[in-house]
Amino acid sequence: MVIHYKLFEFAAFAAVSGNSLDTDKEVLLNLKSFLEEQNRVNRGRYTEWNERSSNPCEWYGILCSNGEARIIGIDLSDSNISGEMFNNFSALTHLQHLDLSTNTLNGVILDDLNRCHNLVYLNLSHNILRGELMLTGLTGLEKLDLSTNRFHGEVKFSFPAICHKLVVANLSMNNFWGSIDYFDGCWNLQYLDLSSNNFSGNIWTGFAMLIEFSVAENYFTGSVPASCFMENCTVQILDLSENKFQSEVPGEISICKNLCWILENRIRNFS
Repeated sequence: MVIHYKLFEFAAFAAVSGNSLDTDKEVLLNLKSFLEEQNRVNRGRYTEWNERSSNPCEWYGILCSNGEARIIGIDLSDSNISGEMFNNFSALTHLQHLDLSTNTLNGVILDDLNRCHNLVYLNLSHNILRGELMLTGLTGLEKLDLSTNRFHGEVKFSFPAICHKLVVANLSMNNFWGSIDYFDGCWNLQYLDLSSNNFSGNIWTGFAMLIEFSVAENYFTGSVPASCFMENCTVQILDLSENKFQSEVPGEISICKNLCWILENRIRNFS
């Protein structure tokens, strides 16, 4: 199941860091050179970034703060980018939105990204990134999409460390394993997609406080406790299909009045 939510629109080089639009522009020009070095043909529109232009806020895929004081967003989704990730995003000290989805980025997420402490939106979906997830520095994230990559390992190294403001998390179609109990501290979380991974053990009992939750195509066992379904249940879309549960979902599920429950390709509505 694909969880539906509206996303925000939107070789080595010398490290640059500063506190002005001019230094932000220099970082972007370094990023452009880095991408052109790794992508010799079929380049994206970042090639249009021009050092002779005095205002990088007018460049394709770039979003600036009010008054064009600093760069706060980069959207290079579907830009024919391959190779490893750029290692100086943290020099853009006001960066809030970063979208590199639908490319062929490979390798691991570099520690530099962990130093982008102002990020609220990160989309690296639909690449071929790998390695364990270590995002503990991104405590301001509200929306995270890492779906359709090759990440592996347990999620405990990032959750609940980055949960303080997190609303949307999509980790589907990777190779994560282990327990998912680490989401207990994610008080603002509403949409969680963990489908098509290798998670196992018992189901996380806090899922009924979300709006949408999918763990389809994993290896969960045991049963779904009746205690999950309380009077203040908010879950609307629940996908538990293609697991190894050993009993039916309890009748208390009917407490969740707006729920559309999807299990083994059968849909039942409770009202």
